[in-house]
Amino acid sequence: MDVGIAPVAPLDDGVLPSAPLETTPAGPTGLTFGRILEGQLDQLNADMHAAETSMKDFASGKPIELHELMINLERARVSVQVFVQVRNKIVESYQDLMRMQM
Repeated sequence: MDVGIAPVAPLDDGVLPSAPLETTPAGPTGLTFGRILEGQLDQLNADMHAAETSMKDFASGKPIELHELMINLERARVSVQVFVQVRNKIVESYQDLMRMQM
């Protein structure tokens, strides 16, 4: 019995460009750490807003599917957890740099 596992399709959240980047001697143009972080913050904000809107609609008695509410809440929770872990790694890296002796 051969059970194959299908690959997971990549998510296109609009943060990373689909076309190859042009490079200059200074590095890649158009994609910086700040822009990636800003895009992820925008996604986190959108996830939080969707979860909040779903909860308000559900509480006010509007017709909303319970599974949609739970998916929005879980997506927001995971987004916050990922962002906190990224923040922790950034702070840890900064602290490591500050501990280096010149």
